[in-house]
Amino acid sequence: MNSGRLLIVEDDKVVAVSLKMFLENLNFQVDSTANGAHAWELIQSQGYEIILSDINVPGLQGKEILKLIRQHGIDVELILFTGYGSVSDAVECIKRGAYDYFTKPIDNERLSLSIRHALEHKALRDENRGLRYELDKSSLNHVYFRSKSMELLVQKARIAAETEATVLITGGSGTGKTLLAKYIHGCSKKAGQPFVEVSCGALSEGLLESELFGHRKGSFTGADRDKKGRFEAARDGTVFLDDINSASIGLQAKLLKVIEEKTFERVGDTRQMYTSARVIAATNKDLRELSKKGLFREDLFHRLNVVSLAIPRLSERKEDVPILVQQFLQKFSRKHKRNIKKFDEWVLPALCHYNWPGNVRELENVMERAVIFCRDGEVRLSDLPEEISGLGKGLDLKGPNMHLSDAVQKFEHHLISQALELNRGNRDKTARDLGISRATLFNKMKKWTFAAKSENVGATGFE
Repeated sequence: MNSGRLLIVEDDKVVAVSLKMFLENLNFQVDSTANGAHAWELIQSQGYEIILSDINVPGLQGKEILKLIRQHGIDVELILFTGYGSVSDAVECIKRGAYDYFTKPIDNERLSLSIRHALEHKALRDENRGLRYELDKSSLNHVYFRSKSMELLVQKARIAAETEATVLITGGSGTGKTLLAKYIHGCSKKAGQPFVEVSCGALSEGLLESELFGHRKGSFTGADRDKKGRFEAARDGTVFLDDINSASIGLQAKLLKVIEEKTFERVGDTRQMYTSARVIAATNKDLRELSKKGLFREDLFHRLNVVSLAIPRLSERKEDVPILVQQFLQKFSRKHKRNIKKFDEWVLPALCHYNWPGNVRELENVMERAVIFCRDGEVRLSDLPEEISGLGKGLDLKGPNMHLSDAVQKFEHHLISQALELNRGNRDKTARDLGISRATLFNKMKKWTFAAKSENVGATGFE
């Protein structure tokens, strides 16, 4: 039988000892308690797969334990034991989500079979969760790029995803730090588990601590019930700490403990709780400089910085603009039920000449605006903000209106022609400047030269 971690909740010492010995002989890790309230504390902190509970135990009864498990979203199966007089209670618990029930005396062989089936049921649920995530992953985790800098970054991200090392993502606001964190999670073995995001800069110190670790009822004014924190909600998944630089020094010490020891305490509680969640953090600040100034713990910086991924600004990789434009147009055309067929010839060059101080987020917002305001299926300069549309009016790219794919090819041709001219025909330097290989550059030149000769048109910059 497969091994797993089980908890026995039974106040009959003879039954509890007998069950524990039987299950340990089947290679299970088994804990035991005679009190339902103590059992609930263990369930919250220890990560069991199966709970075996008498329906009538002191502290909390089995049906109350079931209710708490469902309220807190804990992924565990519950098997109940009952005497003949409380069978109806056990049946009611089955209707509310318990896996199985047994009347005493317990048939050990049938119990072992039920446990095996419960573990298989849980494994199937985890697999289905992973499949659902895979179905959604195309909308969450695709990172679109053409630049060499992004290619190298994504390669490093994929390698990091194969491990459970902490990751520190750096980059300006709007560069796509959250998207990269989701990409890492989606490529990892934790993909079927939750991805839980926390913006450290959006909450006060007290609220942020409660949000991360949860709190006990009555621990502060307004805490009228127990609350599960994000590390509990993440289970075996990923916790993404955005704007980590905003966390206070005191909270940084607690985050260091979570990373190093995998344990934490709820606000107002002294119990140690365990987490197997992975931590990915992000910042738009230089944490090394902040640590030198005493504004960020140096030990936490080094623990976060096991894998460091720096996302370049969009102005440093403008060759990614055309492919991002394509993706955003498709996304917002579906969202707003528009049929965008073509581009005004000056639109894409204007977008590529703009410096994008707001990075990818700004480009996304601009493209949504363009989709909303465009008419007759054609995006024009007038559909863009004035600071961008003004850039397109002085460009010399005369030609007929074109579909988006044609516009992308035309701008690519224009960009490579300019780079070749600036580098006086030096293909090696041109390829390096554009972030593409020399072979890719040669193939594009060959394709466009052939097309130009076929149309009896000169291929400026490629001959």
